[in-house]
Amino acid sequence: MTSPKALLLLALACGCAREPEGFLLRPAVGTGDFEVSSEAVDGLSFVQKPEVADVEIDHELRPVVLTPAGTWRWRGEVPEGAEVHAGVQILPAAWKVVEILEVRLEARDGKTRELLDSVRVARQPEPRWLDLGADLSRYAGREITLELSADLLGLPVRHLVDNLVAWGPVSLSSPPSGRENRAERPNVLFIVVDTLRRDHVTSYGYRRNTTPEIQSRLAQPGAVVEEAYSQAPWTLPSVVSFLTGRQPGELLSADMSSFGIPAEVEPLAERMGRLGYQTAGFVANPTLHTGAGFDRGFRTWFAPPADIKWMLKHADDLNARAIPWLKASQDRPFFAYVHYIDPHDPYSNPDIDRLGGRSPFLPDYSGPVDGGWIHGIYTGQIQLPDPVRDVPHIRALYDSEVSYVDRHIGELLAALDPEVLANTLIVLTADHGEELYDHGGWKHGQSLYEEQIHVPLIFRWDGRIEPGTRVKGTVQLVDVMPTLAAAVGMKADPEWDGVSLLPALTGKGSVPRRAAFAQHLSSGPLRAAAVLNGRKLMLYNRSEPFQPPNPVDSHLHAVNQARFHRLELYDLARDPEERRNLLPGDEKMAAELAPVIHRNLKEFLPGLWVLAGGLGLNGTITFQRAPQRWVPYFLGDADRVEMSGNRITFDLTAEPIAKGFRIEGDIGDIGKVVSIPQGLTLWRHPEKTVNRRAADPETERRLRSLGYIQ
Repeated sequence: MTSPKALLLLALACGCAREPEGFLLRPAVGTGDFEVSSEAVDGLSFVQKPEVADVEIDHELRPVVLTPAGTWRWRGEVPEGAEVHAGVQILPAAWKVVEILEVRLEARDGKTRELLDSVRVARQPEPRWLDLGADLSRYAGREITLELSADLLGLPVRHLVDNLVAWGPVSLSSPPSGRENRAERPNVLFIVVDTLRRDHVTSYGYRRNTTPEIQSRLAQPGAVVEEAYSQAPWTLPSVVSFLTGRQPGELLSADMSSFGIPAEVEPLAERMGRLGYQTAGFVANPTLHTGAGFDRGFRTWFAPPADIKWMLKHADDLNARAIPWLKASQDRPFFAYVHYIDPHDPYSNPDIDRLGGRSPFLPDYSGPVDGGWIHGIYTGQIQLPDPVRDVPHIRALYDSEVSYVDRHIGELLAALDPEVLANTLIVLTADHGEELYDHGGWKHGQSLYEEQIHVPLIFRWDGRIEPGTRVKGTVQLVDVMPTLAAAVGMKADPEWDGVSLLPALTGKGSVPRRAAFAQHLSSGPLRAAAVLNGRKLMLYNRSEPFQPPNPVDSHLHAVNQARFHRLELYDLARDPEERRNLLPGDEKMAAELAPVIHRNLKEFLPGLWVLAGGLGLNGTITFQRAPQRWVPYFLGDADRVEMSGNRITFDLTAEPIAKGFRIEGDIGDIGKVVSIPQGLTLWRHPEKTVNRRAADPETERRLRSLGYIQ
């Protein structure tokens, strides 16, 4: 095996000198680029052959190199601006006998030895990864030996040769120069802020300066997309949509416990990995677990367990995991997905705690409500004693959560070296928003009002996106994946429902005129929405049979029946808070948006559709065989449908928006259906091209433990 030093001499001899290089431990060991030696030799050396493995500690899976206790080395010439980063921990089983773990990172330069970093921890019943690092720029151009050692006090002699120490990621590298970096594919940093409302973000004109870091580090040097919409008002279906580029209704069944990424659909991380990207996902929302496919393609992956106490952890905890990986992974293209849980309820963080449960934005509140009340208010188990006083307090608590996560997003972005940032495409968005009693509701997952699905979407890519850009037009989160694909040179997939926004972001085009679509994909009657050019249509299937299975669903259903209209149309430019329903009145615009809803729902709702639009219709349809049942599809109070045997009789009033019913069950050959009244449309739901995930006990357990289902 040729050593790095020998390669350097060879390059000099042929007149093609190259810069000194460091190492990335796991790939080097995986390809056999190391020596087994007790002495310091050029390149990597170990006292015995190491192993590569994937190890999960504290719910964080890392690709690692396993070695025994003791020291391993790297010897070589240090590049300009180099840094060394090392993650380490011992296998959890070893803590049964090990009393103390001491890790040391040292540099030897001739006879001089320098301790660069160290950590010493006592026995850990619940260990977590340890991360060390140091700046080596003072050694630039000099040949040194790096020694990384792990001493295990209390380890029996018979286990001294066992590979118990997990190292990873470990790297010695320097950021490439701007010119070199731009020759490569861009890094991609995808930041999602769970439950972040667009209208509470500084970049979108909020009255409180909640997000100065996002404003200064992303919006000002990048592009703010004015009108971006999530495809669902809660986490699971929304994340499925933007990690696959597909409408969630195409991929998900009606059973929430089955929600996840289907096995045959290739998510973003898998595609990035095939392009050679280092991939890592750090998500703080416990619903995004491994078994539901959200980890697919991520070589490093963290997701918390289904324990409510993990909802009390904050952005600092996620940064403690994500930042060391970013620092150790800047030597070659990376894709990192960082999903913060703040400002999801409970509305609590150290800033709020320091004020005794008050918000820095409203510190003089004197009532009893705190951020832990929110779920109880949402489920109807807690009543606000004084809404006039309490609601502004809750909004201020929410804003404090937004401010808290903004500060830590600033810390995350500051971890990128300037040279790396110069070629990193950063996108920030939210999976959905949050109801703060705007339309009589709380939390999320129930309504499709703007506070739920209108989300921030901000891009930064230095040298490609002009600073201060404001992108006009209606876009969807399913557009994020095609946009990133175009940026990294990935071939577009015809199955994607989104389109690339890259031309609009880089000033080479505009946003295509396409409506945004969203549906609630939760319990209770069907609801769906379409938005285009500042007009928004929402449909609520009020007459859909629904028997609430528990008191919480009964409460939510009663709230929704009281506040939702069957048909709602809003002019968002003139009425951004959605207070003036334009129906009846502006039927023309409603009729233009309704087909968007029908077209997308066809992918989600099975059976034979029977629709009437425009004129009032009445008549009878006779099928070959009796249907199993019929289900109303946005019918009004005056509409009548009756089924007797294999015959359905109906009387539908005239409306500009198509409505009708669906037929479920084996009715025979649709071509032989008789007595079809003129003006009625029938079509059978096409066969699905995607095998949806089956009900998953772990997904159900997580949703239940976190209050999403009862």
